[in-house]
This record gives sequence, C-alpha cells and structure tokens, in this order.
Amino acid sequence: MMSKDELLMNEDALLSGLLEAATFADDEECRKKIEIKRNGKKLYEFTIRPLAEEESNECLKASTKRLHNPMGKKYPKIDGETDYVALRSRKIYTATVPEDRKKLWDNQKVKRALNVMTALDVIDKVLLAGEKSRVVDEIDELSGFNAEVEEEEVIKN
Repeated sequence: MMSKDELLMNEDALLSGLLEAATFADDEECRKKIEIKRNGKKLYEFTIRPLAEEESNECLKASTKRLHNPMGKKYPKIDGETDYVALRSRKIYTATVPEDRKKLWDNQKVKRALNVMTALDVIDKVLLAGEKSRVVDEIDELSGFNAEVEEEEVIKN
C-alpha cells in the first residue's frame, strides 16, 4: 500500500505528464519537416504538426456534404458523400504550422500565379495525389494513428 506522500508524488507526476501531453500542437519535437522533391530536386518544404481529434473531425465535417433527411424537412440533415480530395487538402492545411501556412498556402502571390482562390486550391495544384497521400500519412502518424504499440505494453494490458 502506498503512503499518502507517495500517492501525492504519483499524482503530481501524473498531472505533469498530462499537462505536457496537452502541448503537442506547439511542441517542436512533435513536428516533422516535409520535403517535396521531384526528379531528385527539392522544390520546397514545410513543417507539419499533429492534429487533435477535434481538428481532424472538423476537416471531415467540412469535406462531407449535408443532405436533406429523406424523412422530411422537420428531421435533421444527414451526412452525404465525403470529398476525400478536399479532406486530404484540409488535413494538410490544418496540420501545416502557421508560419509555413502563411508562406505557402495563404500566399497571395502564389494564389495569383496559380490562378486559384483558396489555400486548398494551392495545395491541390502543387501536390501530386501520391504526395498528398504521403503527407496525410505523416500527419496521421504524428497524430497517433498507425502508432506501433510496443509488445510489452500490449502484454501488460
């Protein structure tokens, strides 16, 4: 049985760990630099960070059409088809750190040169489908998806 002092020390360690875990969006160590290369030439780079579940959910929600309920107008709308191209672009935009988002995706000169209106359009114009897929895989990994659980942890649980 633990003493009261040991319980308090464990509680302080737990609190410290929880507070540290909550800073993932601003934690430099949780970020990853993405380089876009073609034909062996580096074209540009940007840094991504992990997404919170709420952010990921917002990307999904914004990429899913809302349809009238077939039961009638008095019923809430239902989810329709999800635009996965838009979903990947939104995840990339949201996960890009603010300073790089400003330089790349929100850059007015880039938008004018590409003849596009939105940051998502810039992402769609400059990233190939496979590149977008790989960037989203990196975002998902940083966000805790596809994380390998150590065998010892599985055995404990």
